[in-house]
Amino acid sequence: MAIPGESAVAQTKVFTPPPLNPHPREALHITVSFDRPEDGDRYSIILSAHYQNQQRECGYVEDNWNRLFIYPEGTFEIQNKSRNPRQAKFDVYLDRYNREQCNWEFASPQIRVLDTYTGKFQIPDWGGREDLRPGTTYRATCPFRNSEFAQQCFGKRPVPETALYEAVPQSRRIRITVHVREDSAPLRPRSPSHFDNFVSPLPQLDTQTVPPALGGRD
Repeated sequence: MAIPGESAVAQTKVFTPPPLNPHPREALHITVSFDRPEDGDRYSIILSAHYQNQQRECGYVEDNWNRLFIYPEGTFEIQNKSRNPRQAKFDVYLDRYNREQCNWEFASPQIRVLDTYTGKFQIPDWGGREDLRPGTTYRATCPFRNSEFAQQCFGKRPVPETALYEAVPQSRRIRITVHVREDSAPLRPRSPSHFDNFVSPLPQLDTQTVPPALGGRD
């Protein structure tokens, strides 16, 4: 009986995070400040970072009818290194993990503005690649409404001028400034995903402008 070769043996994949890099150096240095210092007495800033396996050979396809391609991933809260309640400072390391096979890469951050009295929080519309360039500053207003539904801060567009938001007093309109320090490391180029291997569809031809094919001669 023939013994199957190495190519016939299924590759073992590790979906847990690899070991941490003992000496990370590439970091985003992010500062989040309350525009009104007194807001730091009630509100706090939480920043989490999403890391994702960015290598095609380390992902897998879901074993169901969806057949979605899945990358191992995880989100971790970043420690606030500031002792000043009116300003939070974070170091988000791009090289958090060892760069070996199936390493995890930094994908995106997320800020939450937390009301420590009620436990409610709001999420700014911040965290895209354009927001993370060194030297970039972002400003937002977070109107905390008396609602149990999900709420958001407004930075890339103004607070809506509706009765719903006009009823929020100025004391509950929390204004923050997010700054990515100039000495931050630039983001790495985007790694190709599983779907980058698929061929792009050809554009459809306009049948009204394409002349009919000529028939052959007898």
